[in-house]
Amino acid sequence: MQRMRFYGLFTLGVALAGSVVIAQTKKAPITPQAERGKEFFLHTQKGIACGNCHAIGGVGTAVGPDLSKLAAVVGPRGIISTIQMSMTAYVQEYKTKDETFPGIQKEGSSGTQIWDLSKNPPELKEFKQGDITSQKQNEKWKHPPAEASYSNQELADLIAWLKYAASGATKEIKASEL
Repeated sequence: MQRMRFYGLFTLGVALAGSVVIAQTKKAPITPQAERGKEFFLHTQKGIACGNCHAIGGVGTAVGPDLSKLAAVVGPRGIISTIQMSMTAYVQEYKTKDETFPGIQKEGSSGTQIWDLSKNPPELKEFKQGDITSQKQNEKWKHPPAEASYSNQELADLIAWLKYAASGATKEIKASEL
């Protein structure tokens, strides 16, 4: 009888713990700031929109690194540093017999699919073994937001979207604190 009571309490505890986990995974409604950031992520008058190369929260194009991992753990100033960096280790300079272009290997491919970053939006190219004659660290291509001169409010809104999409965070990001 005591054993049954223990298993019953154990099962109830597991069920309740599961309910807590399920309750915690539901996202709060998107905030107006995060909504503005989402729109800015997808469309901007200041150069190339982030969503042309990055995907998060079910929107954008998954060319560049997954931003959800970064946005979930890095603070606003760290995210700004990443947005404003001009070079990235992910981008390589690829050379074929016909052309040289900045590119990034498609995630999950064995090196035969390369995103050509000289095109807007980036173009996925398929190569056969031997087509790429050389590959080296990029020294010319610049991360587009590095030269975009975003305002602090635009950055705050964008970070609010990234944080919301990555973890459901609804905390306001204050432009005055960036």
